[in-house]
Amino acid sequence: MRIAIASDQAGHEAMKRLAAKLSGNGYEVVYPVAAVAAQERSDYAEQVALAVLRNDAERGIILTSRAVGASVAANRVPGIRAALCNDAYSAQLGAQTEGMNVLVLALHALDEEHAQQLVQAYLQATLAPVEIVGGLTPRRLQRVFEHVREHVAEELSVGEMAEVVGMSQYYFSKLFKLSTGTTPHQYVMRQRVERAQELLREGRLPLVEVGVKAGFETQSHFTSVFRHLVGITPKRYREMQRAIAPMEIAPKEQNAQGGQPKEQDEKAANAA
Repeated sequence: MRIAIASDQAGHEAMKRLAAKLSGNGYEVVYPVAAVAAQERSDYAEQVALAVLRNDAERGIILTSRAVGASVAANRVPGIRAALCNDAYSAQLGAQTEGMNVLVLALHALDEEHAQQLVQAYLQATLAPVEIVGGLTPRRLQRVFEHVREHVAEELSVGEMAEVVGMSQYYFSKLFKLSTGTTPHQYVMRQRVERAQELLREGRLPLVEVGVKAGFETQSHFTSVFRHLVGITPKRYREMQRAIAPMEIAPKEQNAQGGQPKEQDEKAANAA
């Protein structure tokens, strides 16, 4: 089972520990919001909801210090049933009877052991089907998502997206917004920014080329849209990613040395 997980800044460390626990139990963890920008973004709840809607994940989990607000934000996405739960019975019942596909956990109300019990009850429960009223059918919606994913670096008009499902531009735009809570143009811009984030994390391409490969016609438009959705510029995003990379590598080097830091090994060798 694929689980989309995200948090606000206050819940970032707890989210990493929960994600590690889930991975250890055989779940595939998906991060809709890149960790490097987690503290800058306020739309983490919506990103989890969209990941579930796109079938990038089968269920979602949100850890936050603003649980009610996160629940409201996630529920704005059609087809999403997000709820704040404080006990395992509610988490299980919510999934089984209400089709709750996004679990919201309040940081101030739970210790980590209790939170893991809630998550276990939620994930082990059979999910009741969620009926989506109005909008595009799930099959048509997925066809549009796949088309955008495959052609995100190219010019993508609303008319072209409408043709994918054989509809008029006007009718398609109306139904797409009913299905996703966002316009076709806004969705394409978000996907282009997510593609740019992937390229920036790889760190090999110049910023101008990143913008082009993500489908932006000009560097100024790329920077403007990226800053609006992520909260920082592409340049700053890359700098933060490069700052995080060494911190992720250091523990691996220490483990490879049997728990002894590399510097201590060098000193011991010199003393010998």
